[in-house]
Amino acid sequence: MRTIPLATIVLFALQACGSDTDPLASRLPANNEIDTWKLSESPTVLVGDTALYNQIDGGAPKYIDKGWLRGVYASYVQEASSIQVALHDMGNSVNAQSLFNYDYPISHMQIGDSPNAIVDVGLATAYTAKAYEGQYYIEVAIDERSDAALDYVQRFTVVTMSRCR
Repeated sequence: MRTIPLATIVLFALQACGSDTDPLASRLPANNEIDTWKLSESPTVLVGDTALYNQIDGGAPKYIDKGWLRGVYASYVQEASSIQVALHDMGNSVNAQSLFNYDYPISHMQIGDSPNAIVDVGLATAYTAKAYEGQYYIEVAIDERSDAALDYVQRFTVVTMSRCR
């Protein structure tokens, strides 16, 4: 019988535990994937209802009631602008679509050809996008109201959706 040295086992265990990229966080756009946008800090991975409550103070029930399992929040910066991306694992596509339908804004425009992705155009000073792909519900927000801001919200949404397929 062949034995594996203990040092090799420890090394593999440390590599697996030390991975700083959560599978959910790996679905977010990479640094510089969309022009020169970069993460302002490591994404915040949320597991458990308490973590979600702490992240979005008061807004957690709409996610939890629709089957929320875990999520990841990230902020990207480019010069003086910032954009926020939230990705929620809803467990299955029915739950993701249910949250999308629940959160559907009155004033919106579709992103590209996908009926699963829209931008809320009813906000006075910002744009937010909402989308779902498979079991994932995606939210993208920018606190600017310009053609460039609209373009970036759409691009972040499309890239995130493509990473969720």
